[in-house]
Amino acid sequence: MAWKNLLQREYLLPERVYIFDTTLRDGEQTPGAALRPEDKIRVAEALDELGVDIIEAGFPLVSKGEAEAVKTIANMGLKAKICALARAEKIDIDTALNADVDWIHVFIATSDIHLEHKLRLTREEALEKARSMVEYAKQHGVTVHFSAEDATRTEPSFLMRVFREVEKAGADSIDIPDTVGTALPYAMRYLVRLTKENVNVPVSVHCHDDFGLAVANSLAGVEAGAEIIHATINGIGERAGNASLEEIVSALNFLYGVKTNIRLENLYKTSRLVEKLTGITVPKNKAIVGDNAFSHESGIHVHGILGSPHTYEPVMPESFGRRRRIVFGKHSGVHGVEALLKEYGFTVEREKLRQILARIKEIGDSGGKVSEEDVLSIATQVYGKQTLERSSVRRLSISKVDGEYDAACELIVAHEIVAGRGAGSNPVAASLRAALKAVENIADVQLVDYKVLSGMFDEKHPAEAEVILKIKDTEAVGRGLDKDPAVAITSAIASAVHQLLLSQSNYMRVESGHRDG
Repeated sequence: MAWKNLLQREYLLPERVYIFDTTLRDGEQTPGAALRPEDKIRVAEALDELGVDIIEAGFPLVSKGEAEAVKTIANMGLKAKICALARAEKIDIDTALNADVDWIHVFIATSDIHLEHKLRLTREEALEKARSMVEYAKQHGVTVHFSAEDATRTEPSFLMRVFREVEKAGADSIDIPDTVGTALPYAMRYLVRLTKENVNVPVSVHCHDDFGLAVANSLAGVEAGAEIIHATINGIGERAGNASLEEIVSALNFLYGVKTNIRLENLYKTSRLVEKLTGITVPKNKAIVGDNAFSHESGIHVHGILGSPHTYEPVMPESFGRRRRIVFGKHSGVHGVEALLKEYGFTVEREKLRQILARIKEIGDSGGKVSEEDVLSIATQVYGKQTLERSSVRRLSISKVDGEYDAACELIVAHEIVAGRGAGSNPVAASLRAALKAVENIADVQLVDYKVLSGMFDEKHPAEAEVILKIKDTEAVGRGLDKDPAVAITSAIASAVHQLLLSQSNYMRVESGHRDG
C-alpha cells in the first residue's frame, strides 16, 4: 500500500475489483491440460472458497461432458456467480442457457485480421451479430458479459461503436481482451479510459502473457478504472498463459490498497490443487506461489530475515498460506546454519559451525543440492556423536505386477523401525502410500500436500520431494533428496513424521550431554 497515495494523484482507482476467474475455461485450454468433470467440480469448490466473484466454468458447446460439468457447477449452490462462454451464435447461447448459469460471456472478434481471416465478416456484419446475440441472451434473463475478441488490435473508433451498441442491446458489462498479449500498459490504460467514456456499465480486462505483460496490463486497466479482471490460477492458459490471479490480487491488496473478495490465505492451497489436477508445474521462481517465493539461501539475506523478515520479504508468507524456508548451498552463511542447528537441539560451537558451513559450500560449488537432512548429517559427523536421532529410509523395494506398482518400505522414525506396503500407478505413488502406511503404526497423521520435482537422476541433480503432514493442529514439512524420486518422497514422509513426534513430545536425545540453552 506504499504506492496508494502516489497512484491516487494520477488515477481514480476503484474501491473494489471483482475477480472473474477463467481457470476452468481459458486455463484448461493450456496445451496438455484436460480436466475431468469431477476435477472441474473440485476446482470450482476451491475457487468459491477462495472468494472468486465470477467463475467461468467452461464452454458448454465444446462437448457433452463439458456441458454437464458446467451445469453441475451451476447447481452446486456456490456463492460465486457461474458463467459460461458462448460465441455470438444462437446455438452457443442456447447451450449455455441449458447449463443453468447466472452469466453468459458472449464474444465475437472485432479486429480486421480476425474478421478477414477467421470469421470472413465485414465490420457491419460483426457489429450486427454482436448486437443481436447480446439482445437474444438478455431476453432470457441472464447477466450478459460481452467481449470483443482481439480488442487491442481493433481500430479504436470501431471498437467503441461495438461497445455502445451492445450496451444498448442489454450487455451488463464490457470486456477488453488482449487476446494475443500485444498491449502495453499505457495502451491498456488508454483503451479502458476510452471505453469508460463511451459506456456506463462496468469494464473488464482479459490479458494474455505472450510478452510477459498480462499482470502489468491488468493492473493498468484498474488504474484507468476497470472494475473486473479476468485471471487464472497460476497464470495458466493458451500459449504463454493468462494473467495470474495470485499476482494480481496480491498487488491490488498490498501495493494499490484496492479491495478484492479473495481470501489471500487460501491462495497457495488453491494453486497446488490446480497444479496437481492440470499437471502444469508451477515454476520455482513464480511470484507468490512458487517454491522459491519465500526461500532464502544467500547468507546476507538469511541474516537479514532472521533479524526481521521485512528486510527481504515485502509481505509475510503466512499471508498466502505459505511458510518461510531457509535453503542451503554455496551462498549460505553462518546464521542460517546456526538457526537450523539450534532448532534441532545442537549446542552451537563456532569452530564446528565453520566446518559444517565449509562442507555445505563444497557441495554447493560442485553443483549439488543440500537438504536440511544433509546439514544435520554433516553436523552429526562434525560433532562426532549421534547428537540427534534422525529419520531415515532403511529399505525401499518396488515391483510391478499386472501394470500396477507395489512398494514395501522400512523407515526409522523416532527410534522405531516401522514397515508398510502400498500400491499405485507409478513408483512414487506406491512409495508414498507405503510410507504413509508404515507411519500409521506410530502416529495418526494426515497428508496435507506433497510435491515431487524430478531432477536429472544423478548425484548433482537429484529429485526433490516435499511433504506436509498434520497431527491434530500441528503441521510439519518433510523434505527428501535422492536420485530416485521414490526414495525422496519416502524420506520426506519419514522426516515430517519425525518432526511431528518431536514437537509433540518436546523430546530431544542429546547423547553428547549438551543442550542448547
